[in-house]
Amino acid sequence: MRTRNLLVSVCLIALTHQLVSCGGSSPGPEDPSNTLNLPNSEQTAAPLPKGHVWRFQLMEVMSPGLGAFLQRVDVKEKLVGGAFYGFQLLALNGDPEFWANSELAIGDVIKSVNGMPIGHYDEAFRVWQSLFTAPEIVVSYDRNGELRELRIVVHEDDEPPPAQP
Repeated sequence: MRTRNLLVSVCLIALTHQLVSCGGSSPGPEDPSNTLNLPNSEQTAAPLPKGHVWRFQLMEVMSPGLGAFLQRVDVKEKLVGGAFYGFQLLALNGDPEFWANSELAIGDVIKSVNGMPIGHYDEAFRVWQSLFTAPEIVVSYDRNGELRELRIVVHEDDEPPPAQP
């Protein structure tokens, strides 16, 4: 059971890393046969500011499934006083471009996603399912004892892009 908790939690962490870089230019899929046939594409989508993503981009990141995410990060359970505290990032694997715009760093401890805990499989799975329709993704994490949030706003494909800051 603990391995399954870890797998889903790692996926949530990796998803947030990838989405942070979707706002501008992001690397294309590694396997062209693994893409979705969506009416929109990154080449024709209006660019979004950092921390924003189009819904179709979210779907492209989630569609390869758990295995693709598991190749991107290494984590371990962080316990405080014998109780689960979160998942600590140990390594960011693969192409460095994948991680270029990420706010999360090695050593950060992921505590929750969208206000929901991720310590048990059923909790993490519920978070994963909610991301398909979530209006935003908010990752709460601890960096050296300081609690922080990473926020990614999800824009529907048929809405006009927000004004650039």
